[in-house]
Amino acid sequence: MKIVHISPSSPYNDYWGYQENILPKHQKMLGHEVTLIITNKMHENGRVVEVPEADYILKDGVRVIRMKSKSHSSLRPLARRLDSWLDVYSTLESIKPDFIYHHGMVSSTMKQVVKYKKKINPNCVIVQDNHLDYNIGFSKESKKGKLANWFYKRANKKTLPYVSRVYGVTPWRMVYAIKNYGVPIEKADVLIMGADDEKINFANKDQIRKSIRERYNIKDTDLLIVTGGKIDRRKNIHLLINACKTFDNVKLIVFGNIMDDVKEELEKALENNPNTHYIGWIPADGVYDYFLSADLVMFPGQHSVLWEQACACKVPAVFMRWDGMDHVNNGGNSDFVFPITEEDLRDKIEELNYTEKYYKMKNVALSEKTDVYLYSNIAKKSIECAHSINE
Repeated sequence: MKIVHISPSSPYNDYWGYQENILPKHQKMLGHEVTLIITNKMHENGRVVEVPEADYILKDGVRVIRMKSKSHSSLRPLARRLDSWLDVYSTLESIKPDFIYHHGMVSSTMKQVVKYKKKINPNCVIVQDNHLDYNIGFSKESKKGKLANWFYKRANKKTLPYVSRVYGVTPWRMVYAIKNYGVPIEKADVLIMGADDEKINFANKDQIRKSIRERYNIKDTDLLIVTGGKIDRRKNIHLLINACKTFDNVKLIVFGNIMDDVKEELEKALENNPNTHYIGWIPADGVYDYFLSADLVMFPGQHSVLWEQACACKVPAVFMRWDGMDHVNNGGNSDFVFPITEEDLRDKIEELNYTEKYYKMKNVALSEKTDVYLYSNIAKKSIECAHSINE
């Protein structure tokens, strides 16, 4: 099957660990011919920069086509941004895909995708996904946010009849797509993000655990908690650091870059604190090793893709409780905490400090129940509607 991914807004770096990197890779591994049409923007030294348009093949066999976004220059700046698109029609006409995966619901590029289906290949299956929710979507309180929501709801209403499935990357984001963009319930589903199987070194887990613990002088009998990511106030990492201070046998490793809004409090929490090791930024692939070394992973704040990656590494995890985020608990591998205070976090750590409940969580985490967070399985689900329709 010929599969084309279209990601009309996101910056893209080859071989990074985002959905646009890993999902096409694993679809290719399933034996399909896969092309990714992406912007000509990428991350470089903390900024987003433009690179030349290009057409090339990655080491994993996925074809990448970089395009510059287009817009009507006569429109006002906000309208121009809302109505920007990638000029994909002629490329689709050339490739003749059987399946198109459009990332996001906030681009006018879908008009050209629907045009291809209507004029060239009526049997082409189109799916979309949604990465926005009520925290990171367009604000309904501002004039610009109201305009954006109105524009994209109107645009999606015209294209949704030609779309077979709309995936929320979390249950909450599926609900957001239904309520905010009018996606019919029967077309809505969840396709979670996860981790790249090939990057998780399960075979050497024991050696990785031993090496990392020796590096930071952590005993094998200590309960090692790992957390990190982009550390801002909403992640509540400073509260977790303080919560770990009072335990004799609990150690905490924190990775990632510290944002200015929490820098002062976090640095204060780290002072004279032998229980916590702040190790700074680490490469995306290195995160998996730290998860493998942990007894427990804790994320007491806003969601990030690291949640699902921790689950994929088959380690017990604790997350801040959010409505519509229960997908990170598949049969008991995870637990939740709310409200988020130092006292509540201490109580949760005490509850799981090598207790009977902890070992039950660990047994589930190590079982096949957490295989759902591996992209080899996510890739299979991502194209299942193509098979069901063709059957």
